[in-house]
Amino acid sequence: MSNTDLKPYRIMLAGAGDRGQGYMKWIRQNPGSMELTALADPIPSRREILSDKHKLPESQCFEDWKDMLTAGIEADAVIISTQDNQHLEPAQAFLEKGYHVLLEKPMAVDIDSIKKIQKAAEKSEGTLTVCHVLRYDPLFRKIKDICDSGSLGKIQSMYHAENVSWYHYVHSYVRGNWRNSKESSPLILAKSCHDLDLIQWMMPGNAASILSTAQRSVFVENLDRPERCSPSCPEYSSCKFEAEKTYLYGRSMKLALSRLPGLFGLAGKVMYHYPDLSRNLPILKKYHFWKDWPTSTISDDLSPGGVRKALETGPYGRCVYRCDNDQPEHWESIIEFDSGASAVFRLHGMSREEGRTLRIDGTEGTLDAKFGNTHELSLTFHDGSPSEAYSFDSGALGHSGADSALMDDWFNVLKGSDPQSPASVSALSHYMAFAACEAWETGKKVSFE
Repeated sequence: MSNTDLKPYRIMLAGAGDRGQGYMKWIRQNPGSMELTALADPIPSRREILSDKHKLPESQCFEDWKDMLTAGIEADAVIISTQDNQHLEPAQAFLEKGYHVLLEKPMAVDIDSIKKIQKAAEKSEGTLTVCHVLRYDPLFRKIKDICDSGSLGKIQSMYHAENVSWYHYVHSYVRGNWRNSKESSPLILAKSCHDLDLIQWMMPGNAASILSTAQRSVFVENLDRPERCSPSCPEYSSCKFEAEKTYLYGRSMKLALSRLPGLFGLAGKVMYHYPDLSRNLPILKKYHFWKDWPTSTISDDLSPGGVRKALETGPYGRCVYRCDNDQPEHWESIIEFDSGASAVFRLHGMSREEGRTLRIDGTEGTLDAKFGNTHELSLTFHDGSPSEAYSFDSGALGHSGADSALMDDWFNVLKGSDPQSPASVSALSHYMAFAACEAWETGKKVSFE
């Protein structure tokens, strides 16, 4: 499975959902670096979309990744972006065959499976890179450099918040694929192994113990509501979670756009506050019926009729108070390090806007940072030295450009460099997440082995 730099690296894809398609976009934007040679996904329309975009013959498109693995396809590497609880088998199988593997986070949904993947990676001729994409973002890389430079002095504490927007939380963790921890994975693992990875990466020393608490009090069963969003519900007209508002018209996303600076913000304001006007403006009328995220994840038919059918028959048309969800709406953890430092991590699903906020205090200074609609950080020093401020552009692909930086790095891994997020390091954040679950369930501090 060797490859020279004269030809693009040959890539297989297992799982052509939202994440997998995002990585394929990078391949199309970087011709000559990689090429898709085979894909596997159980949903025919997903295979059709990507096969058309990448000119793949039907013989190289599979319903099951196992058939792709045994088909004799010439390839150097594979991207595994199946559902969380479907990572173990393909990761083991492709590593055993010596392929380079890019594995979507979380690595797996239980400790034993993660250890099996680690063992397979240790024995493999290929490499294993985990998609902890935030490590690749310029803002977080700058924070890491500052922490390592000593300019903050001895780091004492960190406050890190993952602020999940209310509409994202409802889409993914009340109605969506990650609504039930038993069918997918715990919220802190599914959503925040990114953040736990950043914390253990930036803080001095090794994580020693964790305390956690979590609550679910809003999206609980209410039998007075109909099972699906419908005009028969007394709250139908005023409910911001109503399914047609969310998916057919994209009201929550237009509201989010309205808060951006510049032309995007202006367009969002017009679409949100003046929908009748915007549907008649040539530049905006194509957005009257929403087709981007989250609507793009609920159906492959994004026509108004296709979206309505998905809402009538699928999980995204359910009342948010009649779902089988069990994920908490907010989660707080205190992590102690053997260096004497500590970190407070907060995950919540009721934020006005999507993003992360962070503060690090040391004996010589304080760092504040925001990762969201803007990417910025500031440094202030205890001795009165001039403060410093930095801002960063967000990129075109997901996670504000970090997805693109991850793929850039993986391309270098295929050429022989070491991955920035190898399995041995990425697994640490997963173990922290499982310890956080144990601490929440038992009400006791849990020590790391």
